Amino acid sequence: MTTARLAVFCSSFRTIRGCTCLARVGDAKHEGMANRSYQNIIGIVIAVALLQSVRGELVLDSLFHHVRNSDPREWAHFPSEVKMREWQRTFDCEDPSAYHLLTLRQSNVKQTWKVTLNGLDLGVLDRDDNDLEHALPIPSGRLKTKGNNLVVSASSTTPDDIRLGQITLHRQTRDEIAREAEIVVRVTDSDHDSLLPCRLTIVDSATNRLVLLGAKSDDRLAVRPGVIYTVDGLATFGLRPGHYCLWAGRGFEYSLAKTRFEVGDGERKEIALKLTRDVDTPGLVASDTHLHTGEFARHGDASLVERLITIAGEGIELPISTEHDQHIDYTAEAIRIGANKHFTPVMGCEVTTQRGHFNSFPVLPDAQPAQHRLRQWPQVFDNIFATPGVRVVILNHPRDLHANFRPLDPAHFDAESGQFTDGRSLSTNGMEIINSGAQQSDPMRLVYDWMALLKSGHKISAVGCSDSHTVNFAIVGQARTYLPCPDEDPSKIDVATAVDGFLAGRTHVSFGLLTLLDTTEDYVTVKVLGPGWTQADKLTLFENGKKLEEIKIPADLGNRAGLKFERTWPLPKIHQEAQERHFLVAVAEGPGIAEPWWRMMPPYQKTSPIYKPYVMGISPAVWLKAP
Repeated sequence: MTTARLAVFCSSFRTIRGCTCLARVGDAKHEGMANRSYQNIIGIVIAVALLQSVRGELVLDSLFHHVRNSDPREWAHFPSEVKMREWQRTFDCEDPSAYHLLTLRQSNVKQTWKVTLNGLDLGVLDRDDNDLEHALPIPSGRLKTKGNNLVVSASSTTPDDIRLGQITLHRQTRDEIAREAEIVVRVTDSDHDSLLPCRLTIVDSATNRLVLLGAKSDDRLAVRPGVIYTVDGLATFGLRPGHYCLWAGRGFEYSLAKTRFEVGDGERKEIALKLTRDVDTPGLVASDTHLHTGEFARHGDASLVERLITIAGEGIELPISTEHDQHIDYTAEAIRIGANKHFTPVMGCEVTTQRGHFNSFPVLPDAQPAQHRLRQWPQVFDNIFATPGVRVVILNHPRDLHANFRPLDPAHFDAESGQFTDGRSLSTNGMEIINSGAQQSDPMRLVYDWMALLKSGHKISAVGCSDSHTVNFAIVGQARTYLPCPDEDPSKIDVATAVDGFLAGRTHVSFGLLTLLDTTEDYVTVKVLGPGWTQADKLTLFENGKKLEEIKIPADLGNRAGLKFERTWPLPKIHQEAQERHFLVAVAEGPGIAEPWWRMMPPYQKTSPIYKPYVMGISPAVWLKAP
């Protein structure tokens, strides 16, 4: 039997298994179904064994385990008790020189987990929350005939609940294993039939895990397990024979295309997908104000070229380069690889002080980075604003702890009044209220902090950003900021106009939704927009930080593409004895994305063991004058 036929055979049994998995042995009502399920499982085992024999694979563990390095449990959705503190297996190998690669399945990995073979380091797991297939090459001479010992263990005692298993040794190399079949994908805009930069996500249909791909990052592609970003809408890659699901998307403003396919050994398959513009944003420019590379930040995995490809693939038109305490200009590399026609890069900096992290932009060429060792806020802010060209300074992840300091710590920040109780003064003109790479457990926490600061007299624009250092772990532009600015040609965005809009407080924060708020002399109107693959289920209108109206959005409306919901209210009356000026803010919310095609990462520094992904859209603060 050929490898291709066996692959199809196994895939067929996986489908049968999915249909019969509800049968329960011991339940008389389902006893017949259970017996048939058992027979199917035996068939699967036989088929898999035949396939592994043909391929020469050695399966060390076919299960997928829950492993916790130390208590307490990290997340409430994991079992309270755990059987494994590390994974280990002793095994024999008849032909040790024949095996060149180890693959495993992993998910929910936050800390460093080392893989050792016979007492020597083989590598580490990917620090990635995604469910993915990971590969480690086996050095020559590392395996032996008898008594091999493979161990996966955490290097830290910080609690980390992970899932791990399906560990296999292969006779093929990493390049060989994922090139048994070839896939060619072409993604176009349905309106103009033009090729689109985009993100491709490929998973195994049976397990929904991101799979190894036979492609490498270059000047056109950024490649990770199960994910390819293409700068021109074209991608060719290899796969093992099997059944797969493929999604194509281009960030918040576009639809999501999906197809399932089967591919056999030696087969070449061509796939054409079309994307539709779901969310029109005329006069609003999509910006990510917090972007890194692993290449310059020294943590993360994205090279500079990969960062440019991911920016284009997620539809960000005004990316801000904010490496730690250094100025990196995207322009030359963007031109070289042809990505510059999709966005206008801006040079900035993340000034990483002991008293908070602050993004600043735009920075003029040849300017020296601000000093990052200053410890008092007045000197820090004066120094950052003195950087040639800088007009915007943003307080990053305000409630996260870095260098034993939390900018909006309750010990010195009153979240009701928006005042600093220790006499501190915040001089930034922007603040991150959604950082999709470092979320808060309470999605509204920073929104309330921002409104409190506005009420206390601070002139601070709300910011959404990704803080991405990676290709896939924290997705570029997942949270983003929309700025008022002509956007007909994304390669020629007027940066000064966009910055003017920022400083005027006209920033829209988008995290899967976009909320627009407009007022007339008598009425206030709120619109909620989003693609067809996000849902809005609640809209709240705030006046001076206090809840004024809360509306449940019907599912048939909240699931629509484009305009999801619209509501008009009479303008709130402002009493003469109240503050001279009032402001309104509208916040739309909905369930988040847990699927691999735009998976949202859990909080970086959680305050609760319960995590539910969410989407949000926050309007600018619209100020009203008292009569």
